[in-house]
Amino acid sequence: MNKFDAGAQLTPNGWIGYFRMVHHAQNKVLREGKHDILFATEAEALKAANAAFFKYLNSPITGISSMGGSKKSVAKNAAEKIFRKGGKVVAVERVRA
Repeated sequence: MNKFDAGAQLTPNGWIGYFRMVHHAQNKVLREGKHDILFATEAEALKAANAAFFKYLNSPITGISSMGGSKKSVAKNAAEKIFRKGGKVVAVERVRA
């Protein structure tokens, strides 16, 4: 059964932390490059795993750059999609109060 999870596991060299998302069947072990991060205690490993898990959950799903550039260009493209059906395009400028 796939579910969200975070935990710690004892290895011969120390404790490792891991977390799992619903859409991935395998645990994601906390690593620095190619090497697992080893912790001295289970509590440290669990704390780091929970922090990484919550960082993942609270991260934005899509960034502005993946949507096509700056906020201004993304908004412009969205507005153009609305008015492409023959409507009149009027340039509007926002004045700060």
